[in-house]
Amino acid sequence: MARKKKLSFKLNPEWMLKEPLDFEYNKYTLLDYLQKCEKNYDNFELYPDFVEISLHLANIQSLVKENILLLTDKKFEFCDDEILVKDLYPKKLPNLSIEDKDELEKTINYSNGKLYDVFNTFKTIWNIAFDSIEINIKKNKGALISGSGYIFYYEKKTEKLFVWEYQIRNVKNEPSNNKTYLTKIYEDTIEDVTLTSIIEKHSKLNNTNYYKDLPVFEMKCSNQNFPMEQTIVPIMKRKIMSYIFQIINFEKTKDFDSES
Repeated sequence: MARKKKLSFKLNPEWMLKEPLDFEYNKYTLLDYLQKCEKNYDNFELYPDFVEISLHLANIQSLVKENILLLTDKKFEFCDDEILVKDLYPKKLPNLSIEDKDELEKTINYSNGKLYDVFNTFKTIWNIAFDSIEINIKKNKGALISGSGYIFYYEKKTEKLFVWEYQIRNVKNEPSNNKTYLTKIYEDTIEDVTLTSIIEKHSKLNNTNYYKDLPVFEMKCSNQNFPMEQTIVPIMKRKIMSYIFQIINFEKTKDFDSES
């Protein structure tokens, strides 16, 4: 598992309050940040920018409504880790002069629309990517409740096979919060290998006999321009978890109905 580390934002969440408060300086700070975001979404890279820009938008709303900033000390494991409400803490604004309040208000009014435009572009790309990515259970559907299994994906343009093992686990000290952990165990051409041989040789889940009974998913992506780590993998993780919990909850409901 990747070592947790503090996220380095492209734009400090306190960027609007850099002293001395100056709208023109803030405007060009924001435009420089948005230019970096635009470069990434031009390459269809969703994460981590999608998460960060959501925080900056939330701060705009928080400043307008409550006069506070929302900050986080969360340590991130993966580029697509979400920032949840519980990860945030408020910081009250210092006492500002009338001139500083005016500069901040101009910054907020200018930034709101700019941030929303970029956020909506990321959201559009996210929706397109979500619709382009398909997952299908290929074997051992009855073992979904184990929370562990495998995913494979054949990328036609590179003629490479990707294989991951997944585990869905509760987040530490958060029993109601689940997270999908992926480990890539294979990335290469498919000459002289089979999926079974890859799993047997490389999987960390094969230290017990039950790994042969774990679910196996196939992922397909109709648009292969999407980058793997910043877009395909994050959405694949969300689709896997959604599918598993839908099936498990459906089976529980079916069992309950049959007992009634």
